[in-house]
Amino acid sequence: MLELKEWVIMFLPAKNERWVYHAGERHDLLSIEELVLFGYDHFQKAAPLTSHAHEQAYEFVYVEQGAVSWEVDGENFHTHAQQVFFTRPGERHRASMDYIGPCTIWWMIIRDPMCDEGWLGLEERDRGEFARLLKYHPRVSAVSKGIVQFFERLRRLLEQTEPVLLEFQVRHNLLEILLQLMHTPHFILRSPDMHEFTVRLTAMIQADPALRLTNAELAAEVGLSESHFYRVFKETNGQSPTAYMERVRMDCACRQLKHTNASITRIAMDMGFKTSQHFATVFKKYMGMTPKEWRRQE
Repeated sequence: MLELKEWVIMFLPAKNERWVYHAGERHDLLSIEELVLFGYDHFQKAAPLTSHAHEQAYEFVYVEQGAVSWEVDGENFHTHAQQVFFTRPGERHRASMDYIGPCTIWWMIIRDPMCDEGWLGLEERDRGEFARLLKYHPRVSAVSKGIVQFFERLRRLLEQTEPVLLEFQVRHNLLEILLQLMHTPHFILRSPDMHEFTVRLTAMIQADPALRLTNAELAAEVGLSESHFYRVFKETNGQSPTAYMERVRMDCACRQLKHTNASITRIAMDMGFKTSQHFATVFKKYMGMTPKEWRRQE
């Protein structure tokens, strides 16, 4: 059985939803060891996601809604809706600040094709091609939201009690998902400029967390009407512009709480809040605990 290191998402608040399939949990799928873990998480509130690694296995995390910041061996990466975060065997990774904020994600951990001669029933040549593609796959890539239907189909298969040709269907769907995840060059985003703008907006808020921008001001930056901007931004990032900026702001607050001795009132002012009480309310909404509790546990 493949050894996994610390796939740790600790206690989840009641409103968070989780579903996970573990390799070997079904007697009629014991021969499919390539799919080590497959899961779905809907986080209403922040939850711990600490440093871990997967030996001899690759991981894909598809962000269906929201935004997630990651750290891999000290390097930071940011993902939002319709993007995939990818790690290779043995790479230690975690959510930024060890916490994953409100979002919806699908994730799967796949055994390295080079560690299994019978990998998904493929011939050696095809198995080698998959291994090559996985080796050079980008850390963050864009994938159409249509992939969600493939995740949902695989989940339904794994939940059925006596489906016909179960093993064949699982292998087929798993290969289809991998092809969708790995053949990203042909995917054209509906609004590529919005992804570029989101990166710029993130940098702007990180440079000046107190900055408050209206939808009208943001829309003017990209030359769209306010209503059209709002719709495209939410479709691209899985959340409203205001919620997105607040999330980036809370990430900045987390860093200050962890790396400085500044008072919570001072940090609240730096984040552009008029009172520490309002700051604490917003912080708890996104992180699931108060700033004081966050600093104490850090």
